[in-house]
Amino acid sequence: MLSAVAVAVVVVVMLAGCSSTSNLPEGEVLYTGLKPAVYVDRDSADYSSAVEEEVEAALAAAPNGALLGSSYYRTPFQLKLWIYNRYANSTSKFGRWMLRTFGREPVLMSAVKPETRALVAKNLLRSHGYFDANVAYETLPDKRNDKKAKLRYTVKNNHLYTFDTITYRGYAPDADSLIRATMSESKLKSGEAFATSSLDAERVRLNSLFRDNGYYYYRTEYASFLADSVSRPGHVQLRVQPMAGMSDEVFRKWHLGRMKVVLRRSSMEQPTDSIIHRNLSVFYSGKRPPIRMRTLLRDIKLRRGQLYSQTAYQESANVVNSLGLFSISDFSFTPRDTSATCDTLDMTLNCVFDKPYDGSIEANYALKSNDRTGPGLVLGVTKRNAFRGGEKLSFDIKGSYEWQTGRRVGSGSKAINSYEYGADVSIEYPRIEAPFKLFRRKRFFRTPSTLLSASVNVQNRADYFKMVTLTGGLTYKFQTSPNSRHELSPLLLDYNFLKSTTAAFDSIMGANPAIYVSMRNQFVPKIKYTYTYTSPARYRNPIVWETSVTEAANLLSLCYVMAGKKFDQKEKDLFGNPFAQFLKLNTSLRKTWQLGTKSQLVGHVAAGVIWAYGNSERAPYNEQFYVGGANSIRAFTVRSIGPGRYVAPDGTYSYLDQTGDIKLEANLEYRANLFGSLYGAVFLDAGNVWLLKKDASRPDSEFRVGSFFRQLATGTGVGLRYDMDFIVIRLDLGIALHVPCDTGKSGYYNIPKFSDGLGLHFAIGYPF
Repeated sequence: MLSAVAVAVVVVVMLAGCSSTSNLPEGEVLYTGLKPAVYVDRDSADYSSAVEEEVEAALAAAPNGALLGSSYYRTPFQLKLWIYNRYANSTSKFGRWMLRTFGREPVLMSAVKPETRALVAKNLLRSHGYFDANVAYETLPDKRNDKKAKLRYTVKNNHLYTFDTITYRGYAPDADSLIRATMSESKLKSGEAFATSSLDAERVRLNSLFRDNGYYYYRTEYASFLADSVSRPGHVQLRVQPMAGMSDEVFRKWHLGRMKVVLRRSSMEQPTDSIIHRNLSVFYSGKRPPIRMRTLLRDIKLRRGQLYSQTAYQESANVVNSLGLFSISDFSFTPRDTSATCDTLDMTLNCVFDKPYDGSIEANYALKSNDRTGPGLVLGVTKRNAFRGGEKLSFDIKGSYEWQTGRRVGSGSKAINSYEYGADVSIEYPRIEAPFKLFRRKRFFRTPSTLLSASVNVQNRADYFKMVTLTGGLTYKFQTSPNSRHELSPLLLDYNFLKSTTAAFDSIMGANPAIYVSMRNQFVPKIKYTYTYTSPARYRNPIVWETSVTEAANLLSLCYVMAGKKFDQKEKDLFGNPFAQFLKLNTSLRKTWQLGTKSQLVGHVAAGVIWAYGNSERAPYNEQFYVGGANSIRAFTVRSIGPGRYVAPDGTYSYLDQTGDIKLEANLEYRANLFGSLYGAVFLDAGNVWLLKKDASRPDSEFRVGSFFRQLATGTGVGLRYDMDFIVIRLDLGIALHVPCDTGKSGYYNIPKFSDGLGLHFAIGYPF
């Protein structure tokens, strides 16, 4: 019987024998990609370079088997195209299934439409000020097969037209005064390139300017432009004026009149009662409004009698939406009457409450052929508007179980069983709740909230120990822009204590004092700040950057200093237990390159450092860094790598000491659609952890600039993702390439046996 590998080889050879052009329609040519474009009169300026990027995007067209979505490079094996040609004329069920599931129609030259793309690129250049631009193309037939051909475009920019004089005409006196008072903010500048994007930006600016000053009926398209490129050759004289034929109400200032809020538990419910709250009518059903009016209206910027403001409306809508209580929330504005002199808008806010409860289930399963495996489960429930103040009351229970079997890379074998379980409860307020009004809501605070949380977590390592962690915290969350999010936790308190230990664990603690210090009973009083930046949604290749800074017990130590004790004195305590003191920095960056409509390349880097000092010689066990697992280096299990080149002598307690003070990790993953909702992935992972200081019990574990790169554990692998829109089910097979410890095998690939370096992970969601 042929092996699976032999069968795969035979299939590939058979498909390779199929012609990739055997089923082309008469007179058609298979498009095989682009040759680099030829640029004539190329300008080295930044503006020209940016325009060229847009031109390249307009001319791009991916051929069959495009490598990472490229228009220039193809994979050597056109498997989907071969399958199409093999089964294009098949009448069997199997043939039709193969064609439908795995085949891909050939990309024809006629479908690429080079003449249309050249015209689009030419118009794009014109829109950026190159009025005399020209784009041509030529077809380059394949020398071995005249039914295949590539394309090459020639782009000639010619002269760049720029703005000369810019004037505003035809506006009413009040509107003209607004324009002149804000000329420094104009998007049109003399001497800059004549670009339609600048015209559009000025239209948007005028729209915001007028609508923020009472002109409710003004719209972006009401600004028109007259351009003269003849009076002064090579330049454009521009006149900005209102569109002809607009109604009188467009340039009439409107004030807000009666204001009404309608609250419904369902879209079909009819209000049965009402109250007047600060000159605002509130309609609802039941004995009382389902939400306290102060919660709903405290940050709404719209006020009766004021001029209409688009910015105030948008901020008010954001406040209502950020409460997370409504499935529908809609502002409407209608004139008080139909008279020609009416200048009053009555406002109505319609709100339909969302379902009061939310439930969630998160599952994760990690399986490694030669190491720990185990499932994890988190069950959660959230109650919206728990106390009629917009609060969210959440309760989660979680648990996981793992076991280790077989051999580990570079270590011995022994079975280990462990489990973990816990519960979290939290309440989140849609506002900043702070004593003495320390954090009064400022204009730059968007969607603020206060989170009070408490949790208990139990870790049981069979035959070793059971550790309990109690946590309580206060966290403020807010945004300063649509892309910048902040979390400040002025009070976080953890208490770690060992509920029980075994003789084997006690012997390990006696032989390794550093482990004992990190795992003893102790308080961890912390202050933490986290900043998250997310690219605007319009970006094709977005990034997400998150950085957090945590300090522990520095304020408490200063209190001890004022009491007469030295800052670096050890064994100071809190409620009879020592407390940890450290400074921790953690950062991660994720960037996504969109290569095609259904393919992308995702890069991820993460780094961190923790420095224990003062009352601590080593950071607490739960605060230290580790690598490995379903969301890290997928060829290895959690806490199975490092620190440095160190490996546990017998491999039976790696989860105790394979953590570190420094972490570096990098991941690269290519994701592409296979068919339907199924996606494939190829990935490369690397990383490790190190200690800041030497540890005699763990040699070669400290960080050294000259050797850290060689100590990065690396792994590759393939995976499947089933994307159901609301949830992604993931299966990853990790393949170890290199471990930093001595395995007895030389060379970069130092895995003793291929099977020793396989890791299979089943998880929910993307790894990063």
